[in-house]
Amino acid sequence: MNGHAHPDSPFASPEHISIGAVVFDRDDDMVGMVSNIVGTVISLERPTGRQWHTFYRRLRPATERENRQLRALAKLQRARTQGMKNRTDGSG
Repeated sequence: MNGHAHPDSPFASPEHISIGAVVFDRDDDMVGMVSNIVGTVISLERPTGRQWHTFYRRLRPATERENRQLRALAKLQRARTQGMKNRTDGSG
């Protein structure tokens, strides 16, 4: 393959992925943020707290739309968390 990325992967190797990058996992059909890299296994997480691991070749960079979706999910999660705090503070 001349040292290039697998035909199904835009990443030539895990070294081309950085912690904090927003990527799309084609196996889980979900966007997430890279939280750790160990060998060829990439750890991902979402603002909801969901965490999972996948092989780097199953990832692609997130589109701008997917980036916006992840930011919107983070904002919604913060609002939900704040709402739960407000309800528990006032219902005691």
